[in-house]
Amino acid sequence: MNEQPTLGDLLRDQGIAQVLSHNESYADRFYSAAGILLERHGEITSTAVVELVGMPDGSPNAIGAAMRSFAKRRGLHIDRYVKSSRPSCHSAVVAVWKRKL
Repeated sequence: MNEQPTLGDLLRDQGIAQVLSHNESYADRFYSAAGILLERHGEITSTAVVELVGMPDGSPNAIGAAMRSFAKRRGLHIDRYVKSSRPSCHSAVVAVWKRKL
């Protein structure tokens, strides 16, 4: 089934593109580390990637933007949710991304 994107989808994607356009260097480092983790473990979280590459300069929105962009490029889906292990996240829930079967 080929669903048409909603206005919310379009606005989300526009926001992701805007954030990443201001954080290209961070996005490149994020994608590289995410690829390594995905190959090594078969799944990834944004928390695990940030442990390797650190926080972005400027907006922390770059983390979610890079994660969603990477997942879309690699055809990943959300498998489940877990609490972030980063203390600064205050036990926020993060997605565990895996390849679609």
